[in-house]
Amino acid sequence: MNFSVKLLLLFVLLTGSFFAQQQSILKLSEKKSILKGEENTDFTLKSNSATDFSKNYQLKTRKTVTSYFGAGYSFMIFTNSYMSSAFPILDTRNGTFLTNINLFFGFSIAKAVTLEFSPTILFTSNNKQVDYALSTPKVINGSSYDYAHTRINGIIALPLAINVRFFPLYKQKTFARLFFIGGGAGAVWVREENDVSYNNTPSTLYYGDQEQNGITTSQWAPLFRIISGFTGTGGQFGFGGELSYNFIPLKQDMSQPFATRFGKDMNSVDITLRFYFSL
Repeated sequence: MNFSVKLLLLFVLLTGSFFAQQQSILKLSEKKSILKGEENTDFTLKSNSATDFSKNYQLKTRKTVTSYFGAGYSFMIFTNSYMSSAFPILDTRNGTFLTNINLFFGFSIAKAVTLEFSPTILFTSNNKQVDYALSTPKVINGSSYDYAHTRINGIIALPLAINVRFFPLYKQKTFARLFFIGGGAGAVWVREENDVSYNNTPSTLYYGDQEQNGITTSQWAPLFRIISGFTGTGGQFGFGGELSYNFIPLKQDMSQPFATRFGKDMNSVDITLRFYFSL
């Protein structure tokens, strides 16, 4: 009897120990599951945060440049002899320049094509003598004079043009992708003002000649141009250079002592340096 009781007690102790171990194992499994769930939740939160950051970052990433603006300075050489004589690119006697400043605003209309609006101001003044053989004698106080000689020459011009630029190598990865060719059209308002002396000698001024100061002439003229060069568009800031030839026919009137009236045109070769700012 005592043996049976002892055996029963031993069985109860072993069974209780077994269940206690099973509960410990179950508790450990539950803790591991909870920890794993927390890790998964943390990973999910991190993934969501990374996704949100990526979205926000993508929103703030700079878009492809489609528009730009800037300014340039042109070295302008007139091809007409009257214009180049009266308004050289540099008057070495008094150091005056033929100043040509242009502004521009452009935007892409295709992957390889830009459209650009460009207003320009051109001006200079010098004291160079230029001689004109008048087609009709100038009559002043009953006396007629066949020749006019300028003592002061001044010009201001406001060209307004729309330019189209085509980038034939835009798919290239090198600097060549910035090369362009193109053309433009527009109009020019030009005004010339001179101080003039009149006499009857072809190229000589005399003391006491008949003088007129501050005489002016102005006109509108069409503008056409061909251009080629390298542009600085495609980044936040850039610079470029271009070579252009401008066709500007003028209305002639050789009875007036002005380069813009004696010359049949004010065509020019322009070498331009330009600075770009992308929008």
